[in-house]
Amino acid sequence: MTEPSDLRLPTDNICSAKIAGTGMYLPEKKITNRELGKKMNYDVEDYLEEKGIGVRFQAGPEESTSDLAAEASSRALDDAGLSANDLDLIILATDTPDYVTPPTSAILQHKLGAENAGSFDINAACTDETLGLAIGSQYITLDQEIENVLVAGAYGMTKWLDWGDYSDSTSKVLGMLFSDGGGAVVLSSSEQPGYLASNTLTEGEFWDAYGIYLGTANPPDREMVEKKEHYLRFHENEHHVPPDFNEDRWPKLIEETMDKVNAEVKDLDSVLFNQIDKSTIEETMGRLDLDPSRTHLVMDKFGYAGSASVLMALHDALGEGKIGSGDLVAFCTSGAGFVMSVSLFRWI
Repeated sequence: MTEPSDLRLPTDNICSAKIAGTGMYLPEKKITNRELGKKMNYDVEDYLEEKGIGVRFQAGPEESTSDLAAEASSRALDDAGLSANDLDLIILATDTPDYVTPPTSAILQHKLGAENAGSFDINAACTDETLGLAIGSQYITLDQEIENVLVAGAYGMTKWLDWGDYSDSTSKVLGMLFSDGGGAVVLSSSEQPGYLASNTLTEGEFWDAYGIYLGTANPPDREMVEKKEHYLRFHENEHHVPPDFNEDRWPKLIEETMDKVNAEVKDLDSVLFNQIDKSTIEETMGRLDLDPSRTHLVMDKFGYAGSASVLMALHDALGEGKIGSGDLVAFCTSGAGFVMSVSLFRWI
């Protein structure tokens, strides 16, 4: 019988995780605001100018979420100087999976040819990629056999929009906001601490504010499809999300995360957010008393690609040389449910 003193514990060989590579992918079809306005026969410019969204990309008819993830992941692997067979684990973050089951991560693993990697999906709506960064880092920290983890955030939400009907305000808003794409990060073991801390917040009373409401609580049937209730929907009810929801909660969540590592918000070199609303990001940076130059906006050129958006922002910020060695970088995202998350890294 093995004695407790003989067990090899996770704490015996703790290492850390760093971000070793990034990648992103956008579908070929691009719809500008002007083109969208003509398609809708509706002036979208003022609304989208405030949001900061300048374009959206739409996955092709044969292009699935796993395809978007595979393209972004291949580029992240190249950036990290690794092959798919170097991966020990794949985490696929999305709320627009290829199927309800099997998990999209298994399909991604197959498409990449990552024969040595286990995999699983996480779905926390548009905050899941930030949770994926924390979970992947914690695997590397606590499991000696996990050295390289792929975190892929992919979004195929345009498949869940009613593109044939702009007769009501909800259809117009949804058609304006969402874009498809993939973002990916390779996490690798490191002797220096890269991943530092994370934080999450859930306010589940807002679960019925918006979403794709089909599943075991509401199985799809012919009537649902005929009424087009299987598409993404906003609900007007007593639990409608307040317009200042994120800017009221993001600062506190970031401050609490910094407290975990005995640091202050002013020590942050970069804060990357969901790319759905420019004014919300600017307001949050103001409440944190951080200069706007310490964040990075990409919704003007990539649109809002949900589960991929903060990883796209990271990839683009790196390309512009806005993040360097030693920088403290926080990822802050939120999604339907209502779920919010922060992950903090030291750039190595």
